[in-house]
Amino acid sequence: MIAAVESVKQKLREPYRKVCRELDVPYSSLMRWKGRRQAGRAVLSKPGPAKVEPLDLEALSAEILALRHGRERTRGTGALYAAHRSQVSRRDLHALVEAARRELRQERQALERRVEWQVPGLVWSMDDLKKYWLRPCAFGHLHLVLDLGSHYNLRALGDEVMANGWRVAMNLEDLFQRYGPPLFFKRDNGKNLNHHAVNEVFGEFGVIPLNSPPYYPPYNGGIERGHQQILRELDLRIGSEKVSPHVLRLECEVSGHEVNHKRRQSLKGRTACFALETGRGLVARFGRRERKEAFEEIKALAVDIAEQLDEHSNGLAETAFRYAAETWMQLNHMIRVTRNGEVLPPFYRIWSH
Repeated sequence: MIAAVESVKQKLREPYRKVCRELDVPYSSLMRWKGRRQAGRAVLSKPGPAKVEPLDLEALSAEILALRHGRERTRGTGALYAAHRSQVSRRDLHALVEAARRELRQERQALERRVEWQVPGLVWSMDDLKKYWLRPCAFGHLHLVLDLGSHYNLRALGDEVMANGWRVAMNLEDLFQRYGPPLFFKRDNGKNLNHHAVNEVFGEFGVIPLNSPPYYPPYNGGIERGHQQILRELDLRIGSEKVSPHVLRLECEVSGHEVNHKRRQSLKGRTACFALETGRGLVARFGRRERKEAFEEIKALAVDIAEQLDEHSNGLAETAFRYAAETWMQLNHMIRVTRNGEVLPPFYRIWSH
C-alpha cells in the first residue's frame, strides 16, 4: 500500500493527504506505516496486547492434541487460552486448534473403511432423528428407511412422536410388499427398531437383520448421510419455522421425494429412483430358499470367525455375525470395501491365513 501511494504521489505531484483521499487510504495509518518502516520494524502489527512470555510451541501443540476435537469445534479451547493468554493471541490459538482438528479429521478419514453398496435393493437401513420442527420446546421426529445401494428414500415418516415398534413393523411390511424385501437390513439398537413385531416381519419375509455395534454410529453411516440430505431439503422448505404435525408429515414425505429425483455423481448421473429400479430383478431372484441358504452360510461363517477371534465377550456372537455377513456380501460382489483407495479382502480370508 505504501508503494502504491508513493507511485501515485509521484505521478500526480500532490501531497500525501490528497493522494490518501483519492485512494481511500487513512492518512494517519499511512504515516504510522511509514514511520515503522523507517524504524526497521514490521509495517503491520497484530491487534491485541503484545505477548511477552516465550512460547513453547511443542508443548502447546501437545496440549491442543489432548483436547476433545469434534467435527466442527474443539472443547476446552477457552480454558487453554486462559492458561496461555500471555504467550499467544486468541486468533493464533484458534488457528492452531483448527489446523490440529483438520489434521486429525484427515487421519481418521484415511483410516476409515469405506463400504460401497454395489447392488440396489438388497440392503436397507433405518434410523430415527428428532429436531425442534414443531412448536417451541417440542420435538419433531423423522423415521427414515433407505436403500443403501441406490440411496433411495423408501419412506421419510415425520411425526410429533417417535414411531413405536408396532408402527415400524407395519411400515416395513408395507414397504416389503411394495418394493420387495431386501436380503439384509441394518438398524441401530433402539427399542422400537428391535421390537418383537419388527423381528416377526423380518422372519416372515426372510430378511437378515444387522445391528450396529453399541456406541458406534459409523457402522450405519449410510442412513446418517440420508438423514442429512432430508434435513437440507427440509431446511429449504420450512427452515426454522415451527409447523404442525400434519405439515411436518407432509414436508418430510415431499422432501424424500425431491431427494430421490436428484441426479447424483455417486450414481453416475442417475437418480436414486432410477437406480433402485435396476436392482428390482435381482431382489426377485432371492426367494425363500435362496434366503435360507444365505443365512445358513453366514451362520456357519460366523461360527468359524468366532473361533478365530478367540474372545469371550458378551457381544462376540453379534460381532462374528456382522463380520460373517460382510464377508458373504464381499464374496458375492454385493459390497466393495476400501481403505485409502485400496480394496480390502474379505474379513474371513484375513483371519483364516
